[in-house]
Amino acid sequence: MARELILVFIGVFALLLIIGLSARFIGFLQGAADGRFTAEALWLLLALRIPEFVQVTAPFALFLALLLTFGRLHAEREYAVLATAGASPSRFVCWVLAVVVPVAVLVAAMSLAVTPQARKLYAELSLEQLVDSELDALVPGAFHTHDGGRRVSYAQSVDRATNRLEGVFLAERQGSVDVTIWAESGRQHRHPVTGSRFLELHNGVRYEGRPGEAGYRVVEFERLGQRLERDAPIPLVDVRSFRFGNLDIEDPKQAAELHGRIAWPLMTVIAALAAFGLARPQPRAGRFARTVPGVALFVAYYLALVFAQDGVAEGVVPRLLGLWFVHAVMLAVAVWLTLTGTRPAGRLWPGRR
Repeated sequence: MARELILVFIGVFALLLIIGLSARFIGFLQGAADGRFTAEALWLLLALRIPEFVQVTAPFALFLALLLTFGRLHAEREYAVLATAGASPSRFVCWVLAVVVPVAVLVAAMSLAVTPQARKLYAELSLEQLVDSELDALVPGAFHTHDGGRRVSYAQSVDRATNRLEGVFLAERQGSVDVTIWAESGRQHRHPVTGSRFLELHNGVRYEGRPGEAGYRVVEFERLGQRLERDAPIPLVDVRSFRFGNLDIEDPKQAAELHGRIAWPLMTVIAALAAFGLARPQPRAGRFARTVPGVALFVAYYLALVFAQDGVAEGVVPRLLGLWFVHAVMLAVAVWLTLTGTRPAGRLWPGRR
């Protein structure tokens, strides 16, 4: 039974993880196409999101695995045979916990340590745009805007191995003056001593003037060098990236984050117990009969935690109370479902023999 439960869990977990990561990867591809970061950074960004996806997906996958596994055992009367042979409900719960506890430990490791660190690295790399300069993110044949539309860049072709650009167009607003540059080719390089980055353009024309006026300054050049500078990124303060030991319970937002991290492993165990009790279908119902009510119960549990966490962050829910009342209510529901779901059929429908 444990082997079947683990196999179903792995299958459901892998499916949900692939769906979630695929959707996120499509978003990263769009970002790379828009020039927000280089294409080489896609896999790094995706890897930094995996811990969070594991943390979110594992409890729901385990919940579904329990519903499907025990739904089949009940529908095919295997559960009744095991119970008749002496397997008590407490023994079934112990068998379930043997699988649930390791998953809960994995979720706890992700929620308390791995995911916050991954969030921190993801925020830092996103803030720095994962590039040394804006031109590193150029996509051939596409216009890219920078600095709120003040600068526009274009390259007909890009060779990243040699940092060479072909068919280069640059436009920039400098106060009330527009500067436009066309060049046959360009190349990026770094100064060996200072480490500064430069863009060296070859065989082009530079236009400088005010729109609507005829007094434009036109300069033809064989080689034009320009230093590439970037403003220092402004660090963002995100409590989701704080280490667990650094969260301050006195601050409402940090208290909400602390309770939210603790909630994930607790939700894994409590929801699993609820799934075990809910898996028993009605007579003549199929093995999937409890799937829809079960998913509705899990979603209600999750939304209750989200609303309660928002209440803690806004000061509506006391910080010390946190999300414990939601867990207590769901635990009571799980115990009730377990007691009723493991009760002999004759006691569920009085008068039947």
